Amino acid sequence: MAVALEKLLGNRLMKGIVSIPRGSKDHFNILNNTVPGVINYVETSINNEPDNDTVSVTRDIIELVKSLNETDTLIVLISGGGSALLSMPKPPVTLDEKLNISRKLFNSGADIKEVNLVRQKLSVVKAGGLAFMAHPAFVIALILSDIIDDPMELIASGPTVNNLIPVDIIEKIFIKYNLLNQLSDNLKTILFSDPISKQEINRVKNFIIGNNLLAIENAKLECTRKKLTSVILFNNIQGLITQISKMYAKLSSLICKTFYESISIENFNELIKNDPDLLLLSSKAKEIYQATKDVEEGLVLIAGGEPSVLVTGSGKGGRNQELALRFSKDWFQIAESEKLFNLFDVVLLSASTDGQDGPTDASGAFGYAEIYSVANELVEMMKSKFLNEAEGGSLSIREFVEKEMGLVDVDSVLENNDSYNFYSRFNKGCDLVKTGLTGFIIIVMDACALAGTQISR
Repeated sequence: MAVALEKLLGNRLMKGIVSIPRGSKDHFNILNNTVPGVINYVETSINNEPDNDTVSVTRDIIELVKSLNETDTLIVLISGGGSALLSMPKPPVTLDEKLNISRKLFNSGADIKEVNLVRQKLSVVKAGGLAFMAHPAFVIALILSDIIDDPMELIASGPTVNNLIPVDIIEKIFIKYNLLNQLSDNLKTILFSDPISKQEINRVKNFIIGNNLLAIENAKLECTRKKLTSVILFNNIQGLITQISKMYAKLSSLICKTFYESISIENFNELIKNDPDLLLLSSKAKEIYQATKDVEEGLVLIAGGEPSVLVTGSGKGGRNQELALRFSKDWFQIAESEKLFNLFDVVLLSASTDGQDGPTDASGAFGYAEIYSVANELVEMMKSKFLNEAEGGSLSIREFVEKEMGLVDVDSVLENNDSYNFYSRFNKGCDLVKTGLTGFIIIVMDACALAGTQISR
């Protein structure tokens, strides 16, 4: 965004500071595409979390915007992930305190809207704070949305949108996730203080210039170019990964049965409406059914949104990789129940548009039944060969074998939220999706592709 704007404005652009994730300069060759001295590109956060360098560059940004007068125009470029790139905790709250409570919320299953409300209360620059400090300058904010329904006050925690958050809303969030008793005195002081109106935020224009629906529609266009039939399921899916995986797996089985058994549209609708795991798809039933009649090369189901993960372990992973791995298990268990499913290739791709899924260098991963079955076979082989041989041997050998088994046992991996390490080992890492940093985040995208001998009947 910044490079394009710099080219567009040319010498009308006087000065700027852009906070970007570490590794962005080399990845995008930024310095070769800009005019030296006009915009200062500063690498700060890593793994979608602010650090001390983020606070330092935020301090520089505050100093810049406070120096503006009423004849100046400030252009603010905002995208998903901006919360980690612009951070200045309200005293006496420290950066570590803010990071820890954000992690606890995410790990407890809180969604991005809830976490960003808390971040806003704890920040000097969020919830319109940046625009407030820029007064009396005219502020234009160009926003790439990564949140369902594009709430401008929550995207990157809304640095240019005034958002007065009542104390009871914040309190309900912490009660919901049983975290109220884990708040430090510093956090309580800021979180439960009454909101202060920022009356000076009156020369601000906010514009959404991109969102997840745009990305999904382009994915559908690409399917058309590849002669693949596609259906957009939704762009606003929410809920736990466990529920979403089950929905994708059950829908895949229903579509396969429709191909194989020629289920009527009335029966198809009833099967969706009567299954609690598929109820979200009721409004799309007719479109999905019709798509099964128009397939030539394959059928692709496209969805996007903000799923959540309930973290119970200490492994390394992200919600996209966890969804892909959980789908591998759920689809295997369904496919094992009926032979007809073996006629179809069913693959789920779950990835994030920013190239970072959680604290990893992967954007996401592929999920399919063979991942679960092959991993199970490997575990059984290790049990029968190595574990039996370790019987009667030293305890350290047995512990080593059991540890290695746990690293490839899908159920253990999911319990420990260790999907990244699993995918890195499995199939030489080929099922991980690694795009590198993309420069923007607008969506968590899932695409479930079905193809098989029965499709081109």
